[in-house]
Amino acid sequence: MSEFTYETKNRTNGLETYEWDNVWLDHPYDDEAVRILYIGDSISCGTRTVASEATGRKMIFDGFGTSKALDNPYFKDALHLFALQQAHRDAVLFNNGLHGWHLSDDTEYAQYYEDFVKFLLSEFPETPLLIVLTTFIKNEADEKRVQIRNKVASEIAEKYKLPVVDLYTTAKENADLLIPDGVHFSPEGYQKLAATVIDAVKNELK
Repeated sequence: MSEFTYETKNRTNGLETYEWDNVWLDHPYDDEAVRILYIGDSISCGTRTVASEATGRKMIFDGFGTSKALDNPYFKDALHLFALQQAHRDAVLFNNGLHGWHLSDDTEYAQYYEDFVKFLLSEFPETPLLIVLTTFIKNEADEKRVQIRNKVASEIAEKYKLPVVDLYTTAKENADLLIPDGVHFSPEGYQKLAATVIDAVKNELK
């Protein structure tokens, strides 16, 4: 997934140097499979394909991957339009932590994160929402920020009684599978992340 951007320089502007959306409907005509809406970053893009394949597409992970920060005024509208195109959804996975570095972690990020969770709960009121923790990265300064953001996400999940998918621990335990950029994973690494996601969804839907 090294083709996706990870902003390291432009961190005071609400927009990154390169803004992108990666949207994907997997076998959109399939009404039989369990269908998941996976909202996230480039890590989610790498994970969702592997997850769908690992289940033999009995579970299909449609992807809305984006560099958009939580305060991006177009994020909610873009997600709404994408979700309209899903045949159905049985669960929603939400992760956002490796973008929006202009936001202070324990104040602005926390405020916008909770606002986005409330939006998801109102947008998909009948669909289970799972909070996905942001993955471990090798850059020490950014890693400290990831830990703060995961604490924020966990606290908000607890507040709204939402299950947490701990991709952070899986990623950290398999840090040797990170590619040289220290952010993205090798194919084997994405298999590890996908297994965690699949288990979490199965547990929620059983």
